[in-house]
Amino acid sequence: MTLQDVLDNPEEWVAYFGYGSLVNDKTRNAESFGVAVRLKGYKRHWSVWEASPERKALGLHGAVALSVTPCADAYCDGLLVFDRKEHLPQVDLREAHYTRVRIKTYDMQSELALTDLVDYYIYVGQPALTNASDPKFPILQSYIDAVMQGFFDKFGEAGIKRFVEETEGWHIPVLADRHRPIYPRSVTLQPEEEAMIDRYVSISGAPMVGMEQIV
Repeated sequence: MTLQDVLDNPEEWVAYFGYGSLVNDKTRNAESFGVAVRLKGYKRHWSVWEASPERKALGLHGAVALSVTPCADAYCDGLLVFDRKEHLPQVDLREAHYTRVRIKTYDMQSELALTDLVDYYIYVGQPALTNASDPKFPILQSYIDAVMQGFFDKFGEAGIKRFVEETEGWHIPVLADRHRPIYPRSVTLQPEEEAMIDRYVSISGAPMVGMEQIV
């Protein structure tokens, strides 16, 4: 699928800006495709919400994921995902902790010309449960792996560097679950990807914790 497919039948398409795991093509439906863009007006950060029953059974009190808040002077790298309209309810379900908000093309920097014939959205997270640094409210390493692999694929290593620098909340601990992933859309990494991602997580300053520290 390409932008030409969208232009041919714009009434069949919708677009949403992904700034976390949605950037990784492996985590989305096969009919969607993305265009790398830089969005003005939103700041990305880690946010803690109440854990699902499945995660509570593992001893996790909260689910940590990426979110954004409006910020006039901020910029955020991400993927403008074009998807068929019939898939939008499934995406809304996936983004259950978020509210879908309209955005405009004039706030997006892209190497490709974007059409105004479709609706554009961003998913803005609901208010955080806590901002505390607590091992029982960790970021999943398996989630970071999916996010950073996507950013590397779309933006190169410079994109991972910007992702770390432009994301707030790295005081939150990271749970080392790579080899027994909890994140439902976990990905497989090459050894060189593992090394690079681990290096940037270390640069972020986020403390690593094991399962024994949360149970």
